[in-house]
Amino acid sequence: MTDFYLLTKPECPLCTEALLAVHHCQPEEPVRLHIVDITQQPELLEEYAWLVPVLVRHSDDAELRWPFGNELEEFLNS
Repeated sequence: MTDFYLLTKPECPLCTEALLAVHHCQPEEPVRLHIVDITQQPELLEEYAWLVPVLVRHSDDAELRWPFGNELEEFLNS
């Protein structure tokens, strides 16, 4: 099982869309998704304030930035 972090902030419609997109994917292996509110961590807020939603793969810290598009499923499988 691979861990992923979805960087979000409150009342972010794009973040909601991103979460739904991840849930609709059917990766080859199960994934564990952690939702991270960047407003709770000043260093994340400073870096990602205008970039969320961002999906981060824990194993190598690779990032997939919104809009995810067709790359999402490939990102979840790599």
